[in-house]
Amino acid sequence: MFAMIAGISCAVVIGGGCGAAQPTPPPGLNEVQLSGWRVYVDLDCAVCHGENREGKRSAPPITNISENWTADQLVSYLTDPNAMVKSNPRLAYRAEKYAIGMPKVSGKAPGYAGKASEDKLRNLAEFLMVDIRP
Repeated sequence: MFAMIAGISCAVVIGGGCGAAQPTPPPGLNEVQLSGWRVYVDLDCAVCHGENREGKRSAPPITNISENWTADQLVSYLTDPNAMVKSNPRLAYRAEKYAIGMPKVSGKAPGYAGKASEDKLRNLAEFLMVDIRP
């Protein structure tokens, strides 16, 4: 009996150290962009957009978005995505492709509402403006 309990305990300890690797930021980020990357991680953006912003079935890629966005536009979008989608035909078209809508700061999405001050959103926008080429 003791051997069985010791074996199970050992397996739990060994298995506990084998969890998923912690995310690491892309190289070359300045202090503000690194802070924005942390916001990306803290808000679980990768769940929908991917670890490297490559997009998933649930959300579009958000690489190279500096071609169509400014940091100010991103902050406005992150604050109230529905308002931006309604006023922009390009965004409305893209939004139709995904079943899950982008949560807004004041929304009730788990882990998002209340965690994103305007400063954090500004830093997130600066991180998102960094071009990532797959």
